[in-house]
Amino acid sequence: MPNAQKLTIPADRVERLQYIKRLFPQATGSFLSDAWRGGRLEALRRLNTTDIEAYGRNRNFLNGNVSKLSPYLRHGCLTLHETADNVQQRFGRASQKFVEELAWRDYWRRVWYELGDDIFSDIEDPKVALGDRLLPDFIRQGITGLPCMDGFIRDLTLEGYVHNHARMWFAAYIVHWLKVDWREAADWFENNLLDGDKASNHLSWQWVASLNSSKPYYFNKENLARFTGEKYCVNCKVNCPFDDSYEAINEKLFAGGAAGAAKTHRINLPSKDALSTHQAVAIYVHDEMISPSHPLLRRPMAKVFVFDDFLHSKWPLKRLQFMADCINELQDVEIWAGDTREILKARGIGQIITQDTPNKQLKALLAPFNPVYQPEVKFAESEISEKRLKRFSRYWEKVGAELFGEDLIVKDKKGASS
Repeated sequence: MPNAQKLTIPADRVERLQYIKRLFPQATGSFLSDAWRGGRLEALRRLNTTDIEAYGRNRNFLNGNVSKLSPYLRHGCLTLHETADNVQQRFGRASQKFVEELAWRDYWRRVWYELGDDIFSDIEDPKVALGDRLLPDFIRQGITGLPCMDGFIRDLTLEGYVHNHARMWFAAYIVHWLKVDWREAADWFENNLLDGDKASNHLSWQWVASLNSSKPYYFNKENLARFTGEKYCVNCKVNCPFDDSYEAINEKLFAGGAAGAAKTHRINLPSKDALSTHQAVAIYVHDEMISPSHPLLRRPMAKVFVFDDFLHSKWPLKRLQFMADCINELQDVEIWAGDTREILKARGIGQIITQDTPNKQLKALLAPFNPVYQPEVKFAESEISEKRLKRFSRYWEKVGAELFGEDLIVKDKKGASS
């Protein structure tokens, strides 16, 4: 990351992507592919062309009709509320399954607000024995020897996007078959995603591990083959560790019983020296609110966005490029690279106004500037008790009824999201 530097993001996309590559030479990973173009315009195009009824039928298949909206929702190009409202107006009750999947993102985020950095720890006792191994290099390198898992890793590292069902299979393989500590794996996985979201990602890994659910999630070859169309299985020559009945796999993976008390894992945030305050007030644009339609960006005030190592140093090149696409649509926003506190101080800014966030790392960074946090646009108006946040089914029982009526019947249980 360069020293404090004001940026001029090129309007031409090819130049823009190359500019970001030159600006962040240490960023790892592949170039952003043509299949992904950041920004609200592209988000709206995807939303309005997704076959919502087909999504309800075949979203669990790797070649099913999925929206691939998650990177746009993560970066605020669309809000959950407007997305749900859009499909409900167009498809009515047929949109229920799609809206329910959106609700998982809202649910995870509410849990993050409720628990704070505790989402990076085991939030419940595990229901089965878990391991504490480090993430092996063969995972990072994508050479597990299993065509399915290697394929998922390629999707992750090259595209930054993995189908939701594949995320569940991969997390289960890591946590239950390899007995890797879920926390290190979840960190690595999130860092490589275009839609990397701490709540959706880490709490989904906990769901798979049985730390945020009543039982562990695991799968067998029959399940994987069905939903991949045998894409990986047909030519696979290895001794498949998933080729067995659920009963037999359960016995192999969890014969040791429950693992006892949950381990703690706290994130210690780096501290920075406090800065003197100034009189100027500005809108601080963070990476969860990059949309020209955001209410705060309509205010006639100075607006600042910063690429900061403290927040973005682990992000791959393609995600920085995706974010630059999003930023390109903003008007009258100063774009900087460097240390946020030094930049705001040099700009004479003593107070910032920004969208609220459950991200305590970000809040710690902004604390010296007397931040005023504006509430996010709500997905649903329901007030959710701590008890309902214990399980998605309890949350959806109330929120789903608000959105679709009291006669709502919850049919599905959901796994790892994004």
